[in-house]
Amino acid sequence: MCGIIGALNVGDESLLHKMCENIAHRGPDEEGIFKEENIGLGIRRLSIIDIDGGKQPISNETHDIWTVFNGEIYNYREIQSELIKKGHKFQTNSDTETIVHAYEEYGLDFVKVLRGMFAIAIWDYRKNKIVLVRDRIGIKPLYYWIKENKLLFSSELKALLECDEIKLFINKNAVNDYLSFLYVPAPQTIFQDIYKLLPGEILIFEQNGKHTLQKYWDIEFSNYHDTEEKYTKRLRELLEESTQLRMVSDVPVGVLLSSGLDSSIVATLAAKKSPYEINTYTVGFEDSDDKSYDELKESREFAEQLGTNHNEIIVDSQDALKQLDNVVWQLDEPFSNPTTTLNYIISEFASKTSKVVLSGVGGDEMFGGYPKYKALKIFDDFSKVPNFIIKDLNMLIQKLPDSSGENIVKAKRFFDSWKKNQIDQYISFVTYFSDKEKEKIIGKVNRPYENKIKEMFKKAEEQGAQDFFKKMFYVECKSYLPNNILEYTDKTSMAVSLETREPLLDHKIVEFSANIPFNLKIKNGTTKYVLKQAVKDIIPKEVLSRKKRGFTPPLINWLNKNIRELESKYIIKDEIKRRKIIEYDEIEKIFSKFKEGKKQNYMKIWNIICLEAWFKEMEKREIVIN
Repeated sequence: MCGIIGALNVGDESLLHKMCENIAHRGPDEEGIFKEENIGLGIRRLSIIDIDGGKQPISNETHDIWTVFNGEIYNYREIQSELIKKGHKFQTNSDTETIVHAYEEYGLDFVKVLRGMFAIAIWDYRKNKIVLVRDRIGIKPLYYWIKENKLLFSSELKALLECDEIKLFINKNAVNDYLSFLYVPAPQTIFQDIYKLLPGEILIFEQNGKHTLQKYWDIEFSNYHDTEEKYTKRLRELLEESTQLRMVSDVPVGVLLSSGLDSSIVATLAAKKSPYEINTYTVGFEDSDDKSYDELKESREFAEQLGTNHNEIIVDSQDALKQLDNVVWQLDEPFSNPTTTLNYIISEFASKTSKVVLSGVGGDEMFGGYPKYKALKIFDDFSKVPNFIIKDLNMLIQKLPDSSGENIVKAKRFFDSWKKNQIDQYISFVTYFSDKEKEKIIGKVNRPYENKIKEMFKKAEEQGAQDFFKKMFYVECKSYLPNNILEYTDKTSMAVSLETREPLLDHKIVEFSANIPFNLKIKNGTTKYVLKQAVKDIIPKEVLSRKKRGFTPPLINWLNKNIRELESKYIIKDEIKRRKIIEYDEIEKIFSKFKEGKKQNYMKIWNIICLEAWFKEMEKREIVIN
């Protein structure tokens, strides 16, 4: 595991060192630099596999193919064995050297034999080109900048800021999308001319500046249906295999444990397969009025049953909000999923006793765990009710005042969403500020990523998805999962030199889950039904039946207690007006409504706070934004 950087026809070796310094947290154990003529590669290494021999950059025997990579290749031993049979000679027992020889043997198809998470850079002297590759699911990030015949790339955007040649202009479309989705979706970034490689994508850059992007993997759908028993049996086999692969390490592996199903499955399988007592880590909340957020008791009891070395940390709002500025910097771009700070805190806590942890990330997307999936299923069922009944009920609901209670507000939203087509229903669930609100905040509004999502639905159909829920699975895997969940998981854990592995997102599980009928994911109102059936013999009934909580902090409670302090620190009238990105008067109205008691605005409040925190952090670090 490491953070990678590289340059072609840009700067000298001092630039490579500066870039490496900016991502030293991703690899505190060692720096490695390869520099020759106009090409430079660099890494910061976190030593996990072949601790003594796995140094990077690394080359083949003839020194005409070099590589650096961030991530882990879990099946590297099998690949190495096959390559040795074909005559390749290895100098190390590292997964990195496997990449070099696989590229030698298979060319660009080398990536198809890899099973893991990775951002890879290969310098090919023979063909005078650089090859950049991002893993299929998008677990590892990779940023790049191209100008004429020049290329810069890095695991994190902040390393690119060291190059004076890059002019930092705010991408207005990115701000628009950030307000809608809480994050800046790939391939764009918050800055014009800097991009993120998409999951499952290869960038080929030749020294004359010619470059191409090509996809090497995609989700494919079939209309073949099997029995419930066969789906659950095969899923269990894949879960066992995936977890076993992710135990590959020369250092002990721990588990981030909540009280939920996904991390409980991962912890159970890891404990079964580990030759040592594993560490588990759980976070709780000291000042939450809503105890439904606190998972300490249930997690502790489950850890005792497994026999793990259990560790707990309790967080209050003041401690968490003090971390906001640091977390904003580590995330590179504006990002307002409230779980980011929480994930940073639990990662920092775990990093004191582990270098590697497993996580239950991905289970909701794979197996229908989110409330929005259940709601969309209800919409689908609701469409079969006679229209005259719906019309009369809707008219009655709309006549009731919002003051009648939160359930009435939810019912009104339900009918507003139900009247839309299925794709617009989905978009309404994953967006926050409306077009009208954004127009008041940032002026003229485009819908770049919303239109992109609609294109993804069409692409899913081209890939063989016929029903809406399979199409939605495709869209979630291409958008929400890599741009949101995996982005903050990587950045907040690597910020404290902790490697996080996601057994539920092995690409073979993704391919299999794509073709599980949705009525086996949500059955008779039970979410993750097929997953629960696959593990019912090893997971306690109370965990299987437990109401979903989600790994998220009590944000409304935190804002209620700290809103005035946050507003005075981040919502500065003169600074907002000077930047001319958002309208201060409109922002002030949103904050005023929240303080008056309209708490449904809480995510919008947090969205604006994180945006302004990002601007302030850039200025504090004397990064000039044009």
